[in-house]
Amino acid sequence: MPLVGIVFGAVFIGTSVRTITVGRWLRRHGARVPGVVVRLRRSGGHHRGVYYPTLRFQTVQGSVVETESDLGFNPSPVRPGQQVMVVYDPERPQRVRVDGMGGGGVLHGALFLIVGAAVLVVSLFFAVRAWL
Repeated sequence: MPLVGIVFGAVFIGTSVRTITVGRWLRRHGARVPGVVVRLRRSGGHHRGVYYPTLRFQTVQGSVVETESDLGFNPSPVRPGQQVMVVYDPERPQRVRVDGMGGGGVLHGALFLIVGAAVLVVSLFFAVRAWL
């Protein structure tokens, strides 16, 4: 069973590093524009689903983009029809997040990193203990 925990912890750590990296990059280099939440897509279990907002916004170049954020929430702090500020990658406008929500993913990533590291350390402890 420790192998499952090791894999789970490693996946959580990898996901958190990506979430933090994208969030920090967008905060530094992204374009901020007003947008609207078009809809929320629910992913996951019946009571513990994660909500991913689909955002519509106009880029600084004038193109209208509608795309889903890669960062989900539970509970969702936004609702369909709500006006929000979005931050997006000017080179890839589909890479978008709601601006200001949890530091653009840095807070989410830090929490996932802590959980992943804890699971990984505990699983490694039990794996080494079982092998001795």
